[in-house]
Amino acid sequence: MLKLPVYLKLFIILFGLIMMFFILIVGKAFLVPVLTAFIFALILQPVCHFLEKWKISRGISAILSMVLIVIILFFTFYFISIQVSSISKDLTAIGVKFQGFIDNTNAWLSDNLNIAESEQSDYLKNSIADFIQNSSSILTNTLSATADFFTSLVLILISLFFLLYYRSFFVEFLYQLVNKQNHPKLGHIISRGSSVVRSYVIGLFIVISILAVLNTTGLMLIGIEHAMFFGLLAALLTVIPYFGVFIGSILPIVFAFLTKDSLWYPVGVAIMFWIVQFLEGNFITPNIVGNKVSLNPFAVIVGLFVGGMVWGAIGMILAIPTIAMLKVIFDAVEPLQPFGFLLGYPPDVSKAEKPLQEKKQVVEQEEVNA
Repeated sequence: MLKLPVYLKLFIILFGLIMMFFILIVGKAFLVPVLTAFIFALILQPVCHFLEKWKISRGISAILSMVLIVIILFFTFYFISIQVSSISKDLTAIGVKFQGFIDNTNAWLSDNLNIAESEQSDYLKNSIADFIQNSSSILTNTLSATADFFTSLVLILISLFFLLYYRSFFVEFLYQLVNKQNHPKLGHIISRGSSVVRSYVIGLFIVISILAVLNTTGLMLIGIEHAMFFGLLAALLTVIPYFGVFIGSILPIVFAFLTKDSLWYPVGVAIMFWIVQFLEGNFITPNIVGNKVSLNPFAVIVGLFVGGMVWGAIGMILAIPTIAMLKVIFDAVEPLQPFGFLLGYPPDVSKAEKPLQEKKQVVEQEEVNA
């Protein structure tokens, strides 16, 4: 068997990574909906199987499973829209508070930095004029994004239906694609991959539910209006690990600052979210989601940044289940096992130290003998 030099292997890996990212960026409009539908299909497969046991046809089972997801998403967005409509009623009071903050800021800049209020007013007017001039492009981009969203939604639903309806057909295709001696390994990859993604998503849903209750209760106790909306929004942003809770806490902190007369309210909101973040990171997520994805924190953070760079916000959401599936494949395929090892949790330092020292001694002894 031909053994390639190390530098040639590195070149092939680097070239493969470049081509992979090129395909991901160019094919974003198609790949994102299909990958989203694939993850939903893994989650809904047990539901379809359960319905089929009751003598319901596969097509009807797939449609009913899709309807379940659509209903959950509909009620979630409907609740958020009602809360947003309720918040909009407070915009007048918020505007008055914000105007007072601007006036105080102008006075402070004038007194301490000798910036005349007329200069500040001119700068603000120019900024507003620039915003109005660019509003047409903002509106165009918003309409374009809305059209892209509905196009992607249609593609997700179509892909999800066929992935559920033809799931046995696609699995049989994979078995025909792989040599017979590797069929047990392929079966392990399919079973383990679907189990990992399903466990992660279900566990994440439970974590979101718990955080929604904790956030809402904490905000109510502090006395923040629309606590349920802010609590649910911050919980939903948990789909972005490590950063989601922080992003979700900014809006209620700003809202508390603009609607309350005391600075203790935004400080209290920040402390409350810090406590929830501590509980989520140390107790809730480890005990519910656990190590089901078996990814080390550094791999997760790199995956989030790469997913965000390639596909934006949706890429950050899809990054973790995608990397988890890749790790299952890497662990099962022998040439790729080093990459699976790199994505997983490092061994305990104290336990790994001795083998490394032994390997080092062997290398040094071979150098001496040479």
